[in-house]
Amino acid sequence: MSDFPDYVHALYTSVKNTWQDAENLDDAHGYISYVWIPEETFKIDVLKLHVWAEKFRAHSKAALAGGATVVTSAAGGGQTKTSTATTPSHTHDVVIGAVTSGASGKHRHMMFEWINDTPQTTDLDKYGCRTSVAASITLNIDQGANVNLYTEEEISDHTHSVNYGTKTSASGGASHTHDVTIDDHTHQVTLPDHTHGIDFGIYEEDIAGRTLSAVLYDPSGSLVKDFGVVCTGEDSVILDLSEYFETLQYGTWRLELSASGRLRARLLYYELCKMYAQF
Repeated sequence: MSDFPDYVHALYTSVKNTWQDAENLDDAHGYISYVWIPEETFKIDVLKLHVWAEKFRAHSKAALAGGATVVTSAAGGGQTKTSTATTPSHTHDVVIGAVTSGASGKHRHMMFEWINDTPQTTDLDKYGCRTSVAASITLNIDQGANVNLYTEEEISDHTHSVNYGTKTSASGGASHTHDVTIDDHTHQVTLPDHTHGIDFGIYEEDIAGRTLSAVLYDPSGSLVKDFGVVCTGEDSVILDLSEYFETLQYGTWRLELSASGRLRARLLYYELCKMYAQF
């Protein structure tokens, strides 16, 4: 029995162990399953691992609170909307007020416009003017200059103000429509900080197409075996790890799991080994 320390008496016996582990994973959060080989182990005859990929499971859910952000929503626009309205008969009163006209500096007003000499005599000139009812008449005046006649007095620069007062317009009550064109635009809504209560329960997420991968490291941290993808979707596989433990290394071995997307990994270990006891 040269395999035992020479300063003790020892016995070894077969020992069967099973243990399981389960955890959620995603792209950014892997999981490490530890296998501890104590110094009392004499030999590992069998070490197998049954791996399941299961639906991602959560026990509560809550919406993110968010808040203190500005959310912009498009409001459309660029369209013409038509609304129909019936307006009762009514009137509008409009106060126009005073209107002022300017006289453009000093001036005289023409009284008679020269037409021609009278055919009977050259001593008289014919002039045209109008009556109070706008009828056209002519006057024969002895002045001999063949020019228009103006007022004697020259009037200085001045203005005229006319007050039109209040004017009333009537409107009937016929049905009519209004066309309103709304330009393209957006609305900005600011949400204040807030929280939501937790909705307790058990929630599962489908994992179709998602993968689970495994890598084994020895106690020194050296890579022993990269198994690659071991499960796709809801699947399971049995990995025989016995050959990697034929040369015993005491300490903690690591099986690192990674996933593409959220899923739940379940591990069931079966170990048959020989342990020895010193006395």
